[in-house]
Amino acid sequence: ASSVIVLIGFKMAGQKPDKEHPFGHGRIEYISGLLVSVLIIFMAWELFQSSVGKIFHPEETKLEPLVAVILIASIFVKLYIFCYNHSIGKRINSEAMLAASKDSISDMAATGAVLLSMFVSHAFHINIDGWCGVLVALMIFYAGITSAKDTISPLLGQPPEPGFVKKIEEMVMSYEEVIGIHDLIVHNYGPGRTMISLHAEVSAEGDILVLHDMIDNIERRLREEMGCEAVIHMDPVCMKDEETQRLKELIIQAASEIAEELSVHDFRIVRGPTHTNVIF
Repeated sequence: ASSVIVLIGFKMAGQKPDKEHPFGHGRIEYISGLLVSVLIIFMAWELFQSSVGKIFHPEETKLEPLVAVILIASIFVKLYIFCYNHSIGKRINSEAMLAASKDSISDMAATGAVLLSMFVSHAFHINIDGWCGVLVALMIFYAGITSAKDTISPLLGQPPEPGFVKKIEEMVMSYEEVIGIHDLIVHNYGPGRTMISLHAEVSAEGDILVLHDMIDNIERRLREEMGCEAVIHMDPVCMKDEETQRLKELIIQAASEIAEELSVHDFRIVRGPTHTNVIF
């Protein structure tokens, strides 16, 4: 069932943008991952209920060679499925595939509990079937909750990965004409569907046509190298006016005294006949 959900989710997420969904359908993949997480939690609850029942009403467990071989084989099959789903999920940044990999881990844990209880019952004549089931149910429940959290966060709108932000900053700041950047916003519409907007500070004394051409090149490079559609707003700042620079240093110092994490940008002064407005 979880595999069918992931398969349908991928199919629907791959649909092209339309009038009702201009940014595509990529977030459906997060929804399919959430449904798989719900299945995992449901499995944990069912296992917990049946295990508690076996604690109070234990049943004899027999070690049958054929059953043991089938269970061991199924664990190895599920291990392969886990490795495959986890590897692909990490490679393409798919929460649905990662949720499916956790579902395989749940199956392995449940099957392992059955094997363990069979061997212990056969070797020591102690019935631990119910207790093993409760322990595994709690492990599966935890896996389901963490998986659900991983899929709900991008649906609600989580902050971008620090490494992703750092790459954007390094790429934009690699251009000599860019003095600083701020107001970076990342919009995630599903794996491979990212839009960003930011403000880039440039010298007000520069050639506007040359600077605009540079901004276009940065946007194109962000799209080609990082796979995200970028919109960059160009902020002109006065670099050669000594009074502006002096006041800016005073404001930066005052801001740092209030709180070290405060930053100052978009600084400019507007002179008038009676007073000067400081804007930042």
